[in-house]
Amino acid sequence: MAKASQTINPLHFEDLEPHRFEDLVRELIYDFKDWQSLEATGRAGSDDGFDVRAWEKLSEITNQSEEENEEGIHPMEGNLWMIQCKREKELGPKRINEIIKETTKVKAPYGYLLVAPVNFSKKSYDAFREELIKKGVMEFHLWGKAELEDMLYMPKNDRILFTFFGISLVIKKRTKVREVKFALNNKNKLIRILGVSKMYTPLLIRDIDAEHYPFKEKYKDFKVKPRWSVRMATHFHPLGLMFELRKYYAYINTEKKEFDVVDSIDLIVKNKGNGIPEPEEDYDLKERIEDYWEHLPIKNQGKFVFEGLLHFDDMLIIDEKGDVVYDFPHIFVDGKAFKWTWEKIEIGNTEIDLYTEKYKRIKYFPSTFLKGKKGKIHEDKTIGFAKHDYICHVDGKEYLALFDLDNKYTNVNIRDYIPLQKGPSEQSSSQEYLEVTHIYKIKVSEFIKDASYLKGQINKQVGRESKLDEELTVLEVKNRYEWSVKNR
Repeated sequence: MAKASQTINPLHFEDLEPHRFEDLVRELIYDFKDWQSLEATGRAGSDDGFDVRAWEKLSEITNQSEEENEEGIHPMEGNLWMIQCKREKELGPKRINEIIKETTKVKAPYGYLLVAPVNFSKKSYDAFREELIKKGVMEFHLWGKAELEDMLYMPKNDRILFTFFGISLVIKKRTKVREVKFALNNKNKLIRILGVSKMYTPLLIRDIDAEHYPFKEKYKDFKVKPRWSVRMATHFHPLGLMFELRKYYAYINTEKKEFDVVDSIDLIVKNKGNGIPEPEEDYDLKERIEDYWEHLPIKNQGKFVFEGLLHFDDMLIIDEKGDVVYDFPHIFVDGKAFKWTWEKIEIGNTEIDLYTEKYKRIKYFPSTFLKGKKGKIHEDKTIGFAKHDYICHVDGKEYLALFDLDNKYTNVNIRDYIPLQKGPSEQSSSQEYLEVTHIYKIKVSEFIKDASYLKGQINKQVGRESKLDEELTVLEVKNRYEWSVKNR
């Protein structure tokens, strides 16, 4: 049986006036014994010291004396019980003894029940037991706050719980069943619409009270408080659907557990309806930020993602078809949609949860992003080997790198370009280049320790067998097309 702390708040017995508390106890004791009769003596104001007097049914004559042929108690009389109700804040051993003496001074009953909405100590239980045994009482019970709550939370007493406290666990359970069914129906409908794999699907999240949809101009504060917005659904969560709410370029240092974010430009493409993207707020700024980020070391390039969870049970209506403005599914919600949010940084296929990993944000990015200067084009160093020979995969991230053991690229600097040799079938196509974004030196053994296949990549590029103790120059590069190189 569930305890109060696990389901609802503790019951406030102190809000019941004394006679109402007696009524509650009388309701609870109806099926405690098979009663012949119950008398609410406390209600009449002449209780002789106790609140409820009761007679327990007997199936046969008791206390019959064989020697004196004396008939004992008749079944119609039954065993007498005294029920004492005390709606007091505390009941210690001394007070319990006083109550027992007051209520048993005329005649000790067969059974005795003391009820109070308090937490009894072991000493109180011991005093209660010892005093009643001394009085010759045959059966006795002490009900405290815990016992009362346990009884009231039993399904058979749900009517009593509702009558005295306005709470119904049966109604609550039925409501919960309806809520679970509602959430499951939403989940199954979305699985049918979207599938279960990573979908990256746009959905329109709409406030159900937005009566002026789709006219944004009707809301003067729409930019600050949008009543509907297109969000990118990424995957299912056990409790709902996950969305990418914002995405920014980020710097990440996994060794020092540090990061920084450029939050002036959101990388998520906004959708204004019918598949038409919102115009970039500041395209030039985005290009300058992207250029700066692309020239960070590959290991420090990350993307900050702010995710939100939309619970299945917060989806009031799911419109599978959408409309002529937003021709994809709409989800109607009431007010704030995303109550749970997460912050993470993606590095290739790796995700770092900033909450659990305890990363510290530092100041890394400049306050102003300047346009990067165009480097030199090294026509004399045209690369003739296949593209797959300079593709690297490390920690789930793919990147391009050139390797040098013999000072081939000594005079090549960051932002310089190296042409790619065209194949026979590519003579008429646009020229491709590799732009150098970062240069560093490292021992061959250190570079390949987590990816031994890279030794083969090094050997193909340098044209000989590399040695583990040699110093390797690594040039991290990006693919560029002729038009982008000329327009820089």
